[in-house]
Amino acid sequence: MKKAFILFSVFLLLLGSCSAVNADINLTEEDRNVLLDMLAEADEENRLYMVLPEDFQIPATGLDGEYRLLILGIDTDRDDLGGRSDTMILAVLNTRLKTLKLVSFMRDLYVKIPGRGHNKLNAAYAFGGANLVMKTIEENFGITVDGYLSINFSLMVNLVDAIGGVELFVEEYELKPLNGILGYFNYLRGVPEEFGMLSASGSRILTGLQAMSYARIRKTDSDFDRVVRQQKVIKAIYMQLNQSSFSQLADAVTAFIPRVGTDVTMSDVLSLLTETMRIDNVSIDTLSIPVKGAFASKLINKTYFLVPNLKRNISAINEFLYNQTAMQIVD
Repeated sequence: MKKAFILFSVFLLLLGSCSAVNADINLTEEDRNVLLDMLAEADEENRLYMVLPEDFQIPATGLDGEYRLLILGIDTDRDDLGGRSDTMILAVLNTRLKTLKLVSFMRDLYVKIPGRGHNKLNAAYAFGGANLVMKTIEENFGITVDGYLSINFSLMVNLVDAIGGVELFVEEYELKPLNGILGYFNYLRGVPEEFGMLSASGSRILTGLQAMSYARIRKTDSDFDRVVRQQKVIKAIYMQLNQSSFSQLADAVTAFIPRVGTDVTMSDVLSLLTETMRIDNVSIDTLSIPVKGAFASKLINKTYFLVPNLKRNISAINEFLYNQTAMQIVD
């Protein structure tokens, strides 16, 4: 699993070098190729030598060894990143405890958006981009985010294809809606609607379009089940990275870089890369917010919302991430 951490960090490194709002350094294509070659050699020999920035002091993971990355899936099929954040997953990487924890926030959560009153959580991105989403999560749930990645669904297709697909278990009841969504996107692309449709359920290696269709199933059960499927896709991508060759990684980066939004800086990514090189194995756990029994479904101004019990959900998050109850409640 060490290799998966390395590749995960390389993704951040290359994304940060080309897309970060506050990036410290820009790498040329030649620089990126040299870096990948160096990482390939390091992976074989189980060692890596990195020259950190001169002003490097505290690692990106801080004194507690933790980095909190907010992954935002934007509900648009265009190449831009405008719209609402259909998917909001906080990936908490702890290099000291060797854990990766995924906290999904439901898009219909009724929360206070700074400067915008109360609305659905996914409206925060449309109002003020990733920065406002991060502020909203912090003010409502007490979580400070270290950085973000914004991607749209078509980008996920490119990423999954570039790493050779991902393994997922498709339930029988998920087969029809998955194929229906896939057929719709085939129609939009001008290809036969039945192209790539799954013929049977079970454990399958899904292409990018199949995985995206799986993640977008929403009418078969509930939004809660949909969030679980999104978490499964993220975990499957992470696991596949552990099996990917560096040539596949290079292809993935080529597809990934031009269409991602991030504020992860070069200094932070270099620090993360150095820290993750020390990790041998990692456990992956998931949580969905609101938790069961800690919300109410309500119609407010003719709109459906999930109204969370903030105290109970904050406690659930703290218990999940830190094995402790909330010390402070957000009003």
